[in-house]
Amino acid sequence: MNINPSPKQQQDFMSMPDVKPVFMVNLLKFRPKGVEIYQEYIKKVAPLLKEVGGELIWSGKPLGILIGPENESLWDAMLIVRYPDKMALAQLGGNPEYPGHLRTEALEDSRLIACAQLDFSQS
Repeated sequence: MNINPSPKQQQDFMSMPDVKPVFMVNLLKFRPKGVEIYQEYIKKVAPLLKEVGGELIWSGKPLGILIGPENESLWDAMLIVRYPDKMALAQLGGNPEYPGHLRTEALEDSRLIACAQLDFSQS
């Protein structure tokens, strides 16, 4: 499963363009009792996130798929976190107080997708 980035994924992430801000889309599948552990992770990571200028923008639980494969299983939770830049995320993960063990204990599978903001609004 995909819980933590591989060294290559970390290297590829650091090679991405340095967009400001960078949004991280988190897709999460929990282990049994993982929701409670992840809530503890969020509580402990929140002050560290704030320290690097990051912010949890949105979190939610998928309800269903309107467009997509009918047999595709839903993720248990989705989050969008905004960071000032990719270095802020690297600083968060490198902080000795970062509670990554809780995230690892909580998750069965995950995706962490780096995104740049697009403006589709009509001017």
